[in-house]
Amino acid sequence: MNIALGNSVLPRVLAAQVLLLGLAVVPHIQQLSPWLVGFFFILATLRLMAINHPERLPGTIPLFCLTLIGIATLILQTTHINKEIGVGLLVVMLGLKLMELRQQRDIYVTALIGYFMIITQFLYDQSMLLTTSMILVTFGLTTVLIEINHIRPKGHTYLSLRKALIMLGQAMPIMLVLFILFPRLSGPLWQLGLDHKTAITGFSDSISLGSISRVSQSKAVAFRVDFAGPVPAPAKRYWRGLVLWNTDGYNWTIDNAQTELPATYYTKGEPVEYEVTLEPNNQQWLFSLDIPVDTPPDSRLLPDFQIQANKPITQRMRYKQRSYLEYSSKEISRVKRQKGLKLPPNITPRMRKLVDHWQSTATTKFDIIGLALRHFNREEFIYTLSPPPLGNNPADAFMFDTRRGFCEHYATSFVLLMRLADIPARVVVGYQGGEINPHGGYLIVRQSDAHAWAEVWLEGRGWVRIDPTAAVAPERIERPIDFAELGEGAPIRFQVIDPGPLTNLIKQFGFGMDLVNATWHRWVLGYTNQRQMQMLSLLGLDFLSGTTLGIAMIVISGLVILIITIGILRTGRTATDPVLRSYQQFCRKLAKQELAKRDNEGPRDYAQRIIRKRPELKASVDRIIRLYIGLRYGRIDSEHNRKHLRRLVRGFTP
Repeated sequence: MNIALGNSVLPRVLAAQVLLLGLAVVPHIQQLSPWLVGFFFILATLRLMAINHPERLPGTIPLFCLTLIGIATLILQTTHINKEIGVGLLVVMLGLKLMELRQQRDIYVTALIGYFMIITQFLYDQSMLLTTSMILVTFGLTTVLIEINHIRPKGHTYLSLRKALIMLGQAMPIMLVLFILFPRLSGPLWQLGLDHKTAITGFSDSISLGSISRVSQSKAVAFRVDFAGPVPAPAKRYWRGLVLWNTDGYNWTIDNAQTELPATYYTKGEPVEYEVTLEPNNQQWLFSLDIPVDTPPDSRLLPDFQIQANKPITQRMRYKQRSYLEYSSKEISRVKRQKGLKLPPNITPRMRKLVDHWQSTATTKFDIIGLALRHFNREEFIYTLSPPPLGNNPADAFMFDTRRGFCEHYATSFVLLMRLADIPARVVVGYQGGEINPHGGYLIVRQSDAHAWAEVWLEGRGWVRIDPTAAVAPERIERPIDFAELGEGAPIRFQVIDPGPLTNLIKQFGFGMDLVNATWHRWVLGYTNQRQMQMLSLLGLDFLSGTTLGIAMIVISGLVILIITIGILRTGRTATDPVLRSYQQFCRKLAKQELAKRDNEGPRDYAQRIIRKRPELKASVDRIIRLYIGLRYGRIDSEHNRKHLRRLVRGFTP
C-alpha cells in the first residue's frame, strides 16, 4: 500500500533530501563559479529554514524572479558553451526545484536530478575519495526513495537503510561485469569531447625567472615511478624534461627546429629499468632519468634527449623506460655549438668582466666551471623561493645586486656565464629527487621537486651535467624543501632526517593514502583496452573482442539480472517484514483446516469468514487480526507489539 503521489512528506525526509543534494553539489565548488554554487546553497538554506513551515516558501511571482536571477547568474559567469555551462544549468535547476520540494513527486524528481548531478562529478575527477563520497550520496538518495514508499506511515529508517544497502549489493555483480567487459575506448569515457585547456600545475614549453619557484610551491604529484631494481641514490635522480637553448635575456625556450638524429653517446654499466605513471599536465613532455634510451609509444626522442609525446598529456599516462645514469656524448654538431654559444643582447660589462677574470686565471675550460661554482659558493648567494624583482636585466641584477634566487636563477645565469667563456651550454628543466613510499616501494615525484640545472659541452667528455644549486644549497640534492619553515624572502630550509613522532605519523598516513590512490589509478582508472585484453586472457576469454565482447557483456549482465530476480522471487520481496511473516504463518495454520485466505480478501473480511465457520476461534482470531492491522497499517508499531504478535500466532491452534 504505497502513499499516493500527491501526499506530503515528513519534514525529516525533506531535510535529508536537501542535505543529500547539497552534498552532491559540494564537489563542484572547485569547478563552477562561486556565484552559481552560492545561488544553490542560498536556496537550499531557505528550504531548510522553511522545512516545518511550507507556507513560507516563495509563491509563483517570487519563484519566477529567482529563476531570472539564476539564469542571469549562469549567463554572466560563463563565456562560451562547454561542460561548465551544462553543469551550471543543472545546479541552478536543482536549486530552484528545492523551492517546490513539498510532496512525494518532488522527491522523485530531485532524486533523479541528484543522481545525474553525481554523474557530472566524474567529468572533472575520478579519484577514489570522490567516488566513495558519491557512492554514499547515492546510497542516501536511494534510502530516501525507499523511505517515502514504506508501507507504514511512521516508517523505520533502519529498514530503509538496510533495503538500500541490499539493492546496492545486488547491483555490484552487474557493475563488475560491465566494468570488466564494457569495451574500452582510446581515452576516458568521461572526457570525450571536453575542453582540456584547464590550468594544471606544471611546466610549460618555456621558463622565465620565477616560473619554477611558482611550480615548486605545489605539493601535487607530478609522477610516480616503479623501479625494476634498487632505487637510484638522490644525487642520481635527475628527471630530464625540457632542454632550453634559446633566450632573449628574459625567457628561455626549447629549440623547435631540431631535425638531427639523437646524439651518439658512450654508456657505462647496466641501464636502470622503471615505469613512470605521469599525471596529466596538458603538455607534451615525458620525464626520464638521464639519459633515456627508449622511446615510449606515441612519442619521439629529440636530439638533445627530450622525450616529446605526439599530443598533450590530458590523462594519466604509464610508460616503461630504460636509462643509463653514466654516459658521455661523442660529438656536437656545428649548429648545436652555435646555439649553445648564442648570447642575448642584454649581456652587461659586469658579467663580461667577471668571466674575463676567470679566463685569465684558468688553464682549462673545466677550471672556469670550477671558478663559477666557487663564486656561487663563496659569495653571499641565498637559495630562496621568493626572490625580489629583477628589473629589465634579470641575470645581471641577480648576479651582482640581489643574489637571491631559486634554481632557475642559478641555472640560467650559469649558462650565460659559460657561453661568455666560449663553453657551449644549455638549461635543462625537470625534477630532482623524489620520496620513496615505504608502503608501496615506489618513488613519488612532486611539483615541489621541480628543478633546473645546466649542461656544458667539454671536449673529450661531451655534455656534462652541472648543478649550480648544489654549490649554494647542497642539501637540495639530498632532502626535500620544508615548506612549513618558509618565510617571505627567507632562505629555504630543508626537511630534517628524523622528524618528531607526530610528524612521522602524519607522513606515514599520507604515504598510505597515496598507495591507496595509486592502486586505484592503476587498476580502476588505468583499466585500458590493453589491460582489458590481459584480464580476458587470464579468464580464458581472450577470444572476445569488438562486437563479440559487447554481446558477451549483454548476455552475462542479463544472466546476472535473471539470477538476482529469481532469488528475489524465491525469497519473497516482503519476507523481511516480521509482521507480515507472522500473519502468513497465521494464514498457513488456517489453510491446513480448509480455511485458506482468498486473494481478494483483506484481514477483516478473512477474520469474519473464519468466525462464521468457527465461532470458537473468535477471541483468538480477533486479538491476532486487531494487533496485525494496528502494526501493519496503524501507529502501534514497536518491537514489543511485534513480539506479542509472534507469541499469539505461535500459540494459535485452530
